Amino acid sequence: MADIIDPPAAPVREEYEIKTEIDEAQQDLEQGLGELKDAILEKVDVKARVERVIDEKKDQAMDYVVRAREIAMDLYARGRAFVRDEPLLAVGIVGGVVLLAGAAFAVRRKVVETAVLD
Repeated sequence: MADIIDPPAAPVREEYEIKTEIDEAQQDLEQGLGELKDAILEKVDVKARVERVIDEKKDQAMDYVVRAREIAMDLYARGRAFVRDEPLLAVGIVGGVVLLAGAAFAVRRKVVETAVLD
């Protein structure tokens, strides 16, 4: 009679073990999917932060370009006004700069020629 009871018990035990293994595999799978989801969300978040920083830097660069253009336009206008108001002084300043540049070039050339000839 013991033989009659044992055969049904064995399949139940195997079924229980299989169910336990399936439950464990499902839990491992759910945990792995949760970790994967967290990793993906972290990567997406990093990408969004990088894109936001890039956009901010682009805006800053454009602001600098606009500001530099405004400064250049202002300096140009002030220079034109100075030349228009004081033409002789402007010519004198430009002449002095050219004279100094020419003298510096001549001295440098003479020093280089002297060094090469020696």
